[in-house]
Amino acid sequence: MKKITAILGLYFFLFLANQSCRPSHFLITDIRFESATLKEKDNERQFNYYVDTTIFTKDIVFIISYHTDYYAEINLGFSSNCYAFKKGIVYDNQLLEDTYSIKFDRSFVFNNDTIPANLNIFENTSIKSEISIFDNYMAFDSEGADKVIAFSDFFVKNSVFSPGKYNVTFYCKTSDNKEFEKKIDVEFKLIK
Repeated sequence: MKKITAILGLYFFLFLANQSCRPSHFLITDIRFESATLKEKDNERQFNYYVDTTIFTKDIVFIISYHTDYYAEINLGFSSNCYAFKKGIVYDNQLLEDTYSIKFDRSFVFNNDTIPANLNIFENTSIKSEISIFDNYMAFDSEGADKVIAFSDFFVKNSVFSPGKYNVTFYCKTSDNKEFEKKIDVEFKLIK
């Protein structure tokens, strides 16, 4: 009886060790799209600290946060690649950057050119070259800030927005064909 208990205990330990090394699998089921401003700059931009804002004064930043659902997979084999007892996170679907669309409901001027209302600014090559999209590993508004869309200083200095609110529409797709569209209101009081 002691042998059976020891064998079952060993198998149970190996099973738990295997599962603790496997990454947790998540699916992106929704997103949040918010406006933000840089609060603390880090040497690596992935660790910059952002806070929410509805009025842009010094920079133009948008944050995309994932809403995810956990799903499990069962694998009774022991992983030969386990080097630590720490789970990773795997997103089994991704936001496709080539489907990103940001539209302003009012026109604005960039570099002396009038950008019409409801134009996807990613389709304008001169604006697209002034946008950086990168991962962020810091918390934002007590949730994750998974993607940051930051406009360059050149864009901020060479853009003129009319007073009042702009409605911003963000659209994207995931690799498993989910579609998201989010709308927010922002104001531009850029200090140049």
